Amino acid sequence: MTNILRAPSQTTKDKITLWLNHLLVLYAFLIPIHNGAKSSLFFTMLALFLYRRDFGFYLKEAFSNRIVQAFLIFYALHAIGMLYTDNIDYGKDQMDRLKYLLFPLVFLSFLDIRFVPRIVLAFLFGMLISIIFSYLVHLQILPYVFSIGKYEVWETFAYSPAPFLAHGEHGVGISFFVGFLLYYILNFKNEEKFKKVIALVGLVFALINMSFIASRTGYMTLVVVIFITIVITYRENIKLLLSSVFLVFIVCLSIYNFSETVNQRVNVAITNFEKGIENKEYYENGSTAQRIGLTIYSIEVIKENFLFGAGTGDHMDLLRAKIPDEEKRLREIAKPHNVYVQIPMQIGIIGLASFFFLIYSLLSYKNTSREKKDIIVILVASTLVFMVGGMFYGTFELPLIVVLISAMIANKEQTITFNNFDKKLFFKYSAFVILFLIIGITR
Repeated sequence: MTNILRAPSQTTKDKITLWLNHLLVLYAFLIPIHNGAKSSLFFTMLALFLYRRDFGFYLKEAFSNRIVQAFLIFYALHAIGMLYTDNIDYGKDQMDRLKYLLFPLVFLSFLDIRFVPRIVLAFLFGMLISIIFSYLVHLQILPYVFSIGKYEVWETFAYSPAPFLAHGEHGVGISFFVGFLLYYILNFKNEEKFKKVIALVGLVFALINMSFIASRTGYMTLVVVIFITIVITYRENIKLLLSSVFLVFIVCLSIYNFSETVNQRVNVAITNFEKGIENKEYYENGSTAQRIGLTIYSIEVIKENFLFGAGTGDHMDLLRAKIPDEEKRLREIAKPHNVYVQIPMQIGIIGLASFFFLIYSLLSYKNTSREKKDIIVILVASTLVFMVGGMFYGTFELPLIVVLISAMIANKEQTITFNNFDKKLFFKYSAFVILFLIIGITR
């Protein structure tokens, strides 16, 4: 017992810091692969973080970061919202989803800047695995439902095969994947040609995958990511900027014309939007019209709880109370599907202001390289788009954002030994991934 309570030596602390960096690489890989495995891995990281002790020393620098402070303020306002909420159970569910806002404080207490490229590549490789499995299901090489004994590994659908993620999340993941590869191709001029060719093949591979994924939020996010990446790259060359934007327009138009899935989903969205606006019959006119109706009724809740909101757990109860009987089936929907109205419903205009302070803190951050600042801009633009579709507090989007943001703002070399990636380390990473996948699937 005495040995457990005794603080570890500095050598042990440095080893733990090294392990935490390696585990964060694996965490980034598992985000698009399996939520249960990712969560189990984080609990391991948290145990190591707690055992390392010296919280004041390790957290002091991370806590002084303005972006970390903005995340914490946004989280704290939701925690305060629990004090005046009646639906405690739903409030706890919301706080559980929001816990990822605390992660940058933990990550920056150990993150070594030398691990940043490895973290980004780990996410890209994890997303590539997810895309490959999507192809395999689409081509019916793998089944739509797959189980090992009593443990379900995935369940997906023919119209939008995304075995590891919900199809909306998969679409957003493809957008990030394409954005990173496109930025690399356009901006890293001195890289070897074969690496650029591999990146280009991966980009095309992902775009084709998007053509049979029925994610309208993914389509919107992808277009914005490509547009922002091009603007960032050619902001000082108007001719190249305009010609590139025109090329993107042609590519998008081609995908719309030749992909039955994209064409159908976009046309249905437009039709549903028009019907929802004209007839004010929301539920019967599809998901787009439903989102319009939920947003309209949400605004009524906001008006009555303008300053502080209705509380972290009460917003859906109050929203359902605003829905008239003729649209009562809208009450069955679990969330407002628009984060821009969900935030003020929960924590008022003050909460919405705190969110935009977070966005401002990210966009105005200067203590990093140009490339990392550009990636932050791409991440922020993407987030602002998919929030319109109600995506932010999920187990894919928010963890991914906080990991990548933490990587982009990390600027310290820890007192640890950093070794280059080799076959030995690859097999170690693979063994740990398999271990946590088994834990995640069977727990």
